[in-house]
Amino acid sequence: MYLPGWPKPVVYLAASLLLMQVLGCESAFRGARESSANPQGRRAQMVAAARLAAEEPAATRPAGDVPSRMVAPATTQQVSQEEIIDRQIPDPKDLPDALKRQLDRAIEEINRNDRLTPDQKAQQINEKKANYEARMPGILKRIKVVDRPDEIRLSFADAMRRTLTNSYGIAAQSYNPAIETARVVEAEARFDEVFFANFQNNKQDRPSSSQLESNNSEVRTIESGIRKMLSTGMQVQVSYALNRSQTDLVFQTLNPTYFNSFIVQFQQPLLRGFGLDYNRAEIELTKLDREMSIEKLRRDVREIVFNVEQAYWQLLQARRVIGAVSQLLSDLEIIYNDLEKRLQAGYDVYRVQLSFIQSRIERHEAEFVTLTKRVRDAEDALKRLMNDPELDLSKNVGIIPVDVPLIEPLILDQIGEIAAGLANREELHEAKLAIEKAQIGVGVAKNQALPKLDVLFRYVVDGLGSNADRAFSQLSENDFHEYVVGLQFEWPIGNRGPEAKLRQARLQQAQAIAAHRDLIENVILEIQQAIRVIESEYEQVGPSYRWVTSSEEWADATKARQERRDAPNLQIELDSYESLSMGRRQLLDTLVRYNVALSNLERQKGTLLEYNNIVIRGAEDPRQMTPYRPVQGGNAAQ
Repeated sequence: MYLPGWPKPVVYLAASLLLMQVLGCESAFRGARESSANPQGRRAQMVAAARLAAEEPAATRPAGDVPSRMVAPATTQQVSQEEIIDRQIPDPKDLPDALKRQLDRAIEEINRNDRLTPDQKAQQINEKKANYEARMPGILKRIKVVDRPDEIRLSFADAMRRTLTNSYGIAAQSYNPAIETARVVEAEARFDEVFFANFQNNKQDRPSSSQLESNNSEVRTIESGIRKMLSTGMQVQVSYALNRSQTDLVFQTLNPTYFNSFIVQFQQPLLRGFGLDYNRAEIELTKLDREMSIEKLRRDVREIVFNVEQAYWQLLQARRVIGAVSQLLSDLEIIYNDLEKRLQAGYDVYRVQLSFIQSRIERHEAEFVTLTKRVRDAEDALKRLMNDPELDLSKNVGIIPVDVPLIEPLILDQIGEIAAGLANREELHEAKLAIEKAQIGVGVAKNQALPKLDVLFRYVVDGLGSNADRAFSQLSENDFHEYVVGLQFEWPIGNRGPEAKLRQARLQQAQAIAAHRDLIENVILEIQQAIRVIESEYEQVGPSYRWVTSSEEWADATKARQERRDAPNLQIELDSYESLSMGRRQLLDTLVRYNVALSNLERQKGTLLEYNNIVIRGAEDPRQMTPYRPVQGGNAAQ
């Protein structure tokens, strides 16, 4: 490395100090990211520390048993992680304080430097303060674009609570299990006792050709009773019928005549329609539909929870990018103003240099407008998912995310994660239930393909009298009986329809099995991809952070040499500031994508609700016919 006008010993010393500082920052960052407050991840941290210390590529699977673990942020973030995030990519609301802390740290480092004379310390401190005072007006002007009349600081836990309480999407889906539960009761009601009553009055007035036929007659019939379907398919009916007949027939001994009957009837299918499995099939199908609706509700809630977390981190990213670009524009404006003063003073500055810087500023100003819109869009997206009346879309309320992204090394057991996904994924549960429904459908189709053969037995006790009392008295003496035994047979010639229905049911069963196998492969693929995304995003954190620190040192070094701002030096200085801004944005983007990837792994495993301690209230009660609302914590049966 050679810098014109600088002595070689000074250049070598500066290069050595720069290399030591970069290595020190890398070591400090690695130490920060290896720490974790989760005791379940202690073994993972030890393996990660050994890997990082040896600077070897990660093994596919560490030696020994590394159990599958819930990938979750630590309950408390390490201070060093917060310092990394807040120092490089603070929220616009916290940016002035963060810059003031940076100035204080820089002054403290200058005062601790024993190699500087008091005059040199005073000069450097004054330069730092002057640069701080020059930057702040432009930064403060731009970060005000995200200010709203009313603002709320929102944690992710609070966002999740508001979503579970107010989300219209969750509310709409929570009715489906209750509806399916009502259908179960409807199917079970098929076997309830049924009370029936019939009344008929038949009055005739017609000519007759014989004295043995009446001209006028009136017959009134009343019948009532109870019938019930048994689970074997048998129809049981017990009824009482009273018949009153009056006629003008001269040969009628009793006029009017009262005839009553007590009837017991059984009708039992022997082939088609026989058996518990067939007659309870509708109940079992509706129960499976209820279980599938609960799994679908879990899946829908899982997607909404994931979308809320993704929207939360995207809002955090959109806001903090504003701070990074604001600093860049402020730095570029300082350079522009300085060059403009030099041009007016007749120094070595040309108008083309001002135009060059102005083009850079205008390009970033145009981008800044888009970034401001992105903040509003991210706020509205989060509000839309939460549906909180306090944060209604029509209200001009700003949201400030207060949580910081996680920086935590994770060692994942790929086999364990896949096993967890195969055991918990809602789509697989639904596919298994679909196979059970198809099996029941095959049994029903087999039964319907049989011939119809029903046996009928009827027992009747009769009574007759001139009035209802005498007729019932004779009935109670049990002197007159009727017995009816019959068989009913029916079978379609060729039986093509039932056989086609059976074939259809078997094909649907095979289709459900194939769909289940396809889902298994898809779940395995998605979990493997989610794990690779986590590993990939985490591996980018270190280079992104070192990009930022190196760009900071690059910008500081170019700022120290402002005697000449010719075209090459100006290009280097502008590139250093843009590299610093892009590095900060890349670091922020990497952290956000890493945290979204952590949540996505739980989503692909089907354990995102358990990870967030969310249960479906009412899922354990097979009789609940009110909306099944998800709640955070507590017992699902409460």
